Amino acid sequence: QADRYELILLTLRWARALKAKGTPTPMAELIEQALHDIVEGKITREEIIAAKATIPAPPPSDLPSAVSVADMGASEGKAALAADDEEGEKKAKKKKKKD
Repeated sequence: QADRYELILLTLRWARALKAKGTPTPMAELIEQALHDIVEGKITREEIIAAKATIPAPPPSDLPSAVSVADMGASEGKAALAADDEEGEKKAKKKKKKD
């Protein structure tokens, strides 16, 4: 019997909790399913909040390493950037040879 704004928030929380369980269903369908679950009384507000707390955090993504040129002198920074450009050119040449 919650107001409609709380119903929206609970629906989104429950849909995200369902998605976090590894469901391959698209998010739009999960939102519809979550709304039906809440309206039909299959799940309570407390269960939704508890389910949200038990969702594991996603693993950190592997970010490419970055070279900080802010701490380097002007000549060192240019040399580091030039080395990165040379590596990119080598990879491009290898890719062209494979094709």
